[in-house]
Amino acid sequence: MLKSIWLNSIGWLKSVSSMVFKSVRGAFDVNFLISLVLALGIWVALRNETVWSTFLGDADREALQIAFNMRVNKTLEGTGPILFLNLDDSVWHGDDADSPPLAYAPRNVVYSLLKAAYGEPGYPRPKVVIADFDLFWRTPDKGPEDQIDALLEQWGKDPDAPLLILQREVMDGDGSRLNPASIRSSPRDHYIREAPQHNIVWASAIFTGDEVVGARYYEHFLCLKSEHSVDVVANTALYAVAGRSATSPRQAIEQVNSAMEAPRRFCTDGSKDRFELPLTGRAPIDFSGRGSLINYNSMPPDGFDYTTPDLIAADMFIIPAATVSMDMISGLASNNGIVIIGSASLTARDRHMSVYGLMGGSLIIANTIRGLEVGGVVHRLHWYIEAIILSGFVTLIVLAFWYSRQARDFMIPIDDLPWYAKPFRLPLHLTTNPVIMKILIGITVFWLGAFATYYMLDYGLWIGFAAPAYAAALNEAREDFEELMENLREKRAHRK
Repeated sequence: MLKSIWLNSIGWLKSVSSMVFKSVRGAFDVNFLISLVLALGIWVALRNETVWSTFLGDADREALQIAFNMRVNKTLEGTGPILFLNLDDSVWHGDDADSPPLAYAPRNVVYSLLKAAYGEPGYPRPKVVIADFDLFWRTPDKGPEDQIDALLEQWGKDPDAPLLILQREVMDGDGSRLNPASIRSSPRDHYIREAPQHNIVWASAIFTGDEVVGARYYEHFLCLKSEHSVDVVANTALYAVAGRSATSPRQAIEQVNSAMEAPRRFCTDGSKDRFELPLTGRAPIDFSGRGSLINYNSMPPDGFDYTTPDLIAADMFIIPAATVSMDMISGLASNNGIVIIGSASLTARDRHMSVYGLMGGSLIIANTIRGLEVGGVVHRLHWYIEAIILSGFVTLIVLAFWYSRQARDFMIPIDDLPWYAKPFRLPLHLTTNPVIMKILIGITVFWLGAFATYYMLDYGLWIGFAAPAYAAALNEAREDFEELMENLREKRAHRK
């Protein structure tokens, strides 16, 4: 059915084009227009997220995956150190590894990590601390919970304390405009509302994806139900990027709150969801829509030992909870560092399928922050640039098939060559075969897209023309086969 529709469409395009252009056998005949229209049509469709998530976008997604794999653990310019304090298996199981894991991270360990990240007044401290677990519900560990309360109160009064970003669970809706989420109130809410220095905030860290990569995108913001209207909460990465460059946590929170005005209107009445995050000392970051691709860049290698401190890039440290000390954090994170307290353990039940395989949520947050700082929001090239480049690709594809047809016309048939010359002619004979050419062009465009994306991701850009270029090559191959069959019919007619 689809094949007949496609053939009928080609025939219609050919007949219409013949009325305008003189149909001659050449590089840029009517078939060139058909190839160009087919390629541009598929390209336009693929710029829609729904179409891109279908089989038509498989090749481009695979090229993007290869670009991420080539960039893994690359030291990035324009960012700073990130320390991931890992609540590993020993924390969840305690001294007895054979015992059932705890239902929550022991609060005495959580308190000690928060205290170490808070640092000592008068000594170097990180700029941002992210607590990647829900502190808004209290566990039965009353003593450590009271210590955490005291630390949060002290944190909110300290003018030199880092920006503290807390996570919390959202309920009910998915955070979209038509289905806003909600949160449970907590006794710890007042530590945010009443912090004299306005240096504590809560944020979201929601990832979405498809059946292959469960954490391919991150949500820029979530729409929330409030008592009187609809509110909005920003993603953790936005606060972290603002906090790294701002002169104070208060300024960072104000910058994000200012950026959230447009999303708040969007969540209320469906206005435009484009917004800009102003930053201190650098260009603002432009956002569009609720989410965008995670610019992956870091992953512990296979066999990575989570039990000892180690680094996976020059600016990305992983430190197990048992070895954390205040002096270590002060030394490693003093240069505008970000500290993430979370877990990469399977026991934490916070594992997601990323472009690098299963990854803890805290490491995905680290990837999101690093990618956002370096390249901004990942998006495709501007449409007119892509259209020009794709038109150039189609022109080269048409020329390649045309020159191969010319070469076949001038080549002596391989059967008429002496036996010792056939091995030398065989490669040329194969490369002028329409099927082989179609495959080679598809592979070439695929890898060009992967390598170009590898470099462009530093600027938040990616490119991919695999499906449109393959469609153009397929149409040119069809034209070649029609010409070959026509020549064969003419030869048979002459023999008769």
